[in-house]
Amino acid sequence: MRAAVSLPTTFRNRRLRKWREFQQWIDQHSDSRWIFRGLGDPKFTLLPSVGRKTPYRLMQERAIFSIFEKRASEFSDTTSWEPLDFLSVAQHHGLPTRLLDWTTNPLVAAYFAVISEPAPTNVRPLTASGRVSRREITATPSRANADARVIAYPVLASMVFQPKDDPFAVAGVGVIAPRSLTARIVTQSGVFTVHGDPSRPWTAPLANPANVFDIPASMREFFRRRLYFLGIEPQRIMGGLDGLGSRLAWQYREAIGLGALK
Repeated sequence: MRAAVSLPTTFRNRRLRKWREFQQWIDQHSDSRWIFRGLGDPKFTLLPSVGRKTPYRLMQERAIFSIFEKRASEFSDTTSWEPLDFLSVAQHHGLPTRLLDWTTNPLVAAYFAVISEPAPTNVRPLTASGRVSRREITATPSRANADARVIAYPVLASMVFQPKDDPFAVAGVGVIAPRSLTARIVTQSGVFTVHGDPSRPWTAPLANPANVFDIPASMREFFRRRLYFLGIEPQRIMGGLDGLGSRLAWQYREAIGLGALK
């Protein structure tokens, strides 16, 4: 294995303190009403993917969802699926929807927080002469330069959708506990929020600072290692050969978990 990098005692202690703070934060949000979401940057808002296109148009959202409903039967047996089933599976396969991914497992949320990319930002690059350009470009900062965030939100019984409910008729924000139609819904302990106006960021989960935990940029990799030893890693999260390959690539890159017991 790669030789351990010597870190100042004060920094090692800070990392351990932060991890213990996170464990305490989990303890404070440990009953069954809580759901969790990880963000790759505190700048991100809680905005469903279908609403991130400007301008958002309901007609276009319904059109792509209708096409997905018709075509999904070519790849899966959809005879028993309800509209919420179609929407949940569509979300997991990359269709822009009015859903946001959440999980009932705070460790899973922390994993997605530390591996996710930060928000793109406008920067002025250096010219060939070494001067700062007047022209701005959009670039995504390194994960090592941006904090990550985990959010907890308490779900009320009145927010929970039933299988036959119409996801396009929701007022405000509801919560979907999806059926186990895909392996990743199971491995990620997945739940969704469904948004009546997907073009408007949801601010309620950010209103109480006690329900938000920020992971410093310098501690992202430390948190990922801790999560790995708790079994929260790509093979569990993604499943299948993709998950195995992703996990082993990370282990190789970081020289972790490659000893006698693998």
